[in-house]
Amino acid sequence: MLTAYIDESLRRRPDDYSVYAMAAVVVDSTDHNDIRATLESLRLGRSPRLHWREESSARQLAITKRLADMPVHGIVTVYLHGKETRTERARRRCLEKLLVELDHAGVTTVLIESRSHDQDHLDLLLLMGVRKTHVLSKNIRVSWQSSHEEPLLWAADAVVGATTWWLDGYTECFELLAEQVRVICLD
Repeated sequence: MLTAYIDESLRRRPDDYSVYAMAAVVVDSTDHNDIRATLESLRLGRSPRLHWREESSARQLAITKRLADMPVHGIVTVYLHGKETRTERARRRCLEKLLVELDHAGVTTVLIESRSHDQDHLDLLLLMGVRKTHVLSKNIRVSWQSSHEEPLLWAADAVVGATTWWLDGYTECFELLAEQVRVICLD
């Protein structure tokens, strides 16, 4: 059984298009515990989780090298947008495409990093709308959870972080994951 773990990243660029991206890291159920243990072993000190933006460049590289050796693959949706586009619109575009791609890939369970009750509800409304159009099957189960409670969300955070940094010209981390990650640019 395949499960996807989803996290997002927003990079505001004052002199260029901003980037909104969502990454899904897809994991077979037989590998969950081993991957969780590896990710937890990468935490430093009392840090409750790994978070891309809080890690040094050296740590980002070390985390990426470990991810590259794990039995995971990723899908990242990217939406470049101007200042007139609201963040929630960019999120909806990325999440809808990502859910459809995951459904087509045979993923049965999706866990999205929780933002807040109200924001998670906006995602749920999107999910219900996409299901009504029959673009998304009813076989895929979606829920939300804090990244403090689920280490596999850290992998999605690292993949989306490496991708957005790659788009900004910092390629080293993404290049390690390139064979495992498919990037879909939305227009």
